[in-house]
Amino acid sequence: MREQSAYGQGSSFAGMAAPGDSISSMFWNPAAVTMVTGMTVEGNITGVFPRSELDVDPARSTLTRLGISGNGGNVGETGVVPAGYFAMPVNDQLYLGVSLNAPYGFSTTSQTPWVGMFSHLDADATSVNVTPVVGYKFNDMISVAVGMQIEYFDVSIETALAPIASPPRQRLNGDSTDVGFVAGVTLTPFDGTTIGIGYRSMVKHSLEGSQTFDVPLRTPPLGTIPAGSYPISADVSLPDTLSIGVRQRINDVFTVMAGMEWANWSRIQTVPFAGSPARTNLALDFQDGWYFSLGGEYKYDPEWTFRAGLGYEIAPTTDEHRSMRLPDADRVWASIGASYNWTKQLSIDAGYSHLFVQDAPVDETTAGFRYAGTAEGSADIFSLGIRYKFGG
Repeated sequence: MREQSAYGQGSSFAGMAAPGDSISSMFWNPAAVTMVTGMTVEGNITGVFPRSELDVDPARSTLTRLGISGNGGNVGETGVVPAGYFAMPVNDQLYLGVSLNAPYGFSTTSQTPWVGMFSHLDADATSVNVTPVVGYKFNDMISVAVGMQIEYFDVSIETALAPIASPPRQRLNGDSTDVGFVAGVTLTPFDGTTIGIGYRSMVKHSLEGSQTFDVPLRTPPLGTIPAGSYPISADVSLPDTLSIGVRQRINDVFTVMAGMEWANWSRIQTVPFAGSPARTNLALDFQDGWYFSLGGEYKYDPEWTFRAGLGYEIAPTTDEHRSMRLPDADRVWASIGASYNWTKQLSIDAGYSHLFVQDAPVDETTAGFRYAGTAEGSADIFSLGIRYKFGG
């Protein structure tokens, strides 16, 4: 979930690892904690409105032979992403801060009956990440910071066990709390030029949960598995990420920004569920994700600043393993935004993005039932933030 900043939303997050006026840059680069001149707090709230539907290929979808032809409808569920930040100087060189984010999350639901019900009915992932950081400013040119991630992660998946209008379900769920770290550096080699590099480590989650069958499950190699709930566990390493940002002031009113992000999603291939009586696993086979962005910021007057930006995202999903559980694909971000300085202490940020998602093939087989077609999607994202600087 890149949507961690209303300030950054307005420029498609271009250059967010290179701190500007918003301490929300701490999500990309913890060294942004050293930018404050006094105690500063910031809160952001973002609404994500996705749309994704499957254009079904009936010739390749098994359940169409049984008279089931539904496409599941719009599987995308509206989401709300909160984010909060705090930063303060201890002295001229030492800084402390903490951020609260939801870095991973999605929710999809398919309308039954539909051709892919054995692969997807409902899926949901939620995370909460608290990251305290310590920053040190060597001089006006170099600042560094390190911190610890404390992350809660919860995931649930539901699929059908029979091809009927209101099917009995198989449910997988689990959660865990685990830790990682962050590190970053900010460089100001010239007046008006800021370069930032930030790293968020992987967080290896050891999920504990259950697998539940509403009805007995008949599997020829294993026999009949009675209905009920069974304890399971799974290990999954959420990716480490690297962010690089550049901000270049052109003149007193105009600044350009550019950014690049890399996410090591290829850490996640097949996730087995230990203890599963059905020997269930989740084949994801992700590739690395990439994001490139370019934006501009125009300071209209002391109160108003306007920004815009474009981004291009290479999704970690592959054509061979894409599912309507997560119908992700490469996309273009187009964004606009503004900041208003209500007073010297209080600022308000707003941003809007539209995502043009590339049409992508879906072809998945689960329990011998295949469904196929083309996923078509888009998203609208609205973000609002408030920032307050104590002491003028």
